[in-house]
Amino acid sequence: MGTSRPQVPDIELIKRVQRGDREAFEPLVERYQRRVFSLVFHLVRRRDEVEDIAQEIFVKAFRGIRSYNFQASFGTWLARIAVNHCYDYLRRERKAKLTYYWQLGEESSRAIEGHAQSASDGALNTEQETEVRDLAEQLLGRAPAEDRTILTLKELEDHSVEEIAEIMKLRPNTVKVRLHRARKRMLEDWKRWQQGR
Repeated sequence: MGTSRPQVPDIELIKRVQRGDREAFEPLVERYQRRVFSLVFHLVRRRDEVEDIAQEIFVKAFRGIRSYNFQASFGTWLARIAVNHCYDYLRRERKAKLTYYWQLGEESSRAIEGHAQSASDGALNTEQETEVRDLAEQLLGRAPAEDRTILTLKELEDHSVEEIAEIMKLRPNTVKVRLHRARKRMLEDWKRWQQGR
């Protein structure tokens, strides 16, 4: 296969695209597509739509790249486009009366109850971590779009509060407040489900 060439930095590729070199956008897509796919999946919750929505996001980024000013990282700038695009998609879906509901199976509910104590002790094994993560993703599916966005960016995409503030154009303190409220609402939703069983 030969020796691999050194990776061209994002900044150089972006400047080339801004000067009209369309080909230079392809390595950026390759570099960031997994991150965008993951973000879209967690926000939209529809596996069959992920590829199309991600493609639309990259088209928007390509068309808007001349306005990119290098103040935020390219990943943060792209995440902002992705979040806004997913918000627009979810608003259209809501108008079409699409709702996201799920029912936990008995196995999932036993998993949460069985692991609640272990989680508080910080003693989850890999299998338990996977089960808890799966359950959290199911709860996210029920959450309002704004909660889902901020929780996805923090808990699943592992962005810092500062990065989330940049992506969502909010103050870091506002992000902290919204994260707290979103977590609280998710916990209340889980408790309501528990009581309704």
